[in-house]
Amino acid sequence: MKKFIAVCSFGLLSLSAIGQDLHFSQISQMPLLLNPGATGMMDGIMRASLQHRNQWVGSGGKFNNTMVAFDLNMLKDQDFSKGFLGLGAFFFNDAAGDGNYGKQSGAISLSGAIPMGRGGNHVLSLGLQAGFASSNINGQNLIFESQWNGTTYDENILSGEAIVPSYSYSDVSTGLYYTVDGSNNTFAGKSKSKFTAGIALFHANKPALRYNIASTERLPRKLVLHTSYLKDVPGSKVQFSLDASQFFQGKHTETIVGGMFGYKLNEDGASSGTNSMMGFGLHLRSLESLIPSVIIQHKGFRFEFSYDAIVSYLRKSPGAGSVEFSLVYTFFDQGLFKGGRVRK
Repeated sequence: MKKFIAVCSFGLLSLSAIGQDLHFSQISQMPLLLNPGATGMMDGIMRASLQHRNQWVGSGGKFNNTMVAFDLNMLKDQDFSKGFLGLGAFFFNDAAGDGNYGKQSGAISLSGAIPMGRGGNHVLSLGLQAGFASSNINGQNLIFESQWNGTTYDENILSGEAIVPSYSYSDVSTGLYYTVDGSNNTFAGKSKSKFTAGIALFHANKPALRYNIASTERLPRKLVLHTSYLKDVPGSKVQFSLDASQFFQGKHTETIVGGMFGYKLNEDGASSGTNSMMGFGLHLRSLESLIPSVIIQHKGFRFEFSYDAIVSYLRKSPGAGSVEFSLVYTFFDQGLFKGGRVRK
């Protein structure tokens, strides 16, 4: 009986995952997923990233999310006194549960940034994102409570669930992104200081989710509020950051707050992209998960590994806990576009 309940639970969980939004703990490592206005908003010229998450690692339910993204900025002038553009794209693949549920989505982001203040240290960016998604599921592999005959599970009993095997939809999102760069050059190198804040609206068109022929649900709009602060401690090789993100989607809310402590292993002058650093982070998500992480940064590469340790009542569920890693590469040298350069 207990075995049937567990199988049934994970089968239903894979079905409910159809209506879930993209989900990562290391949300700050995927700017295009956090705010379309963040497209191209970086110290360097181009940025490429890979992120993978395995949810409920001990359940055997195969809940895997993978995302790749790329963005760049164009038309930056030498003194950052004029506006510039950001262009980016991402692709997301989701594989979940016994129903072999798969979701593939992709989007293109375009942003326009306006520098403000002397030296362009204050920048406001507006981003637009347009995407397309397709979903598919094998309902024959799912187990429902209606197929329990009182003694055992009977696959010959019809579940009564009219599941649509596949569907697709288009998606539109937008966001405002604001950053203040207070970095300055010192004798020892660049002392970095940066503040960011933003607001974004995802699924503005509320795309239809047609996974059941008896009804058509809509993916609720998602409102995202986020902020972060990164600072080099003067006179030391220590760097720290604090960040917070708040998500509202339908009746659901999620909060991720935390920070990172890092130690620079070397200083290669003014360009922070050539520095090496090792750091440790800790975040809390909605009083549900405590998320420790390890960060390694070297010459434009940044690798982060984290584990979601469930601290709520869900910790008693079989296979609770998730692992996640991200790899981001930022290209700092000029040359792709004339006039573009790294902020020194």
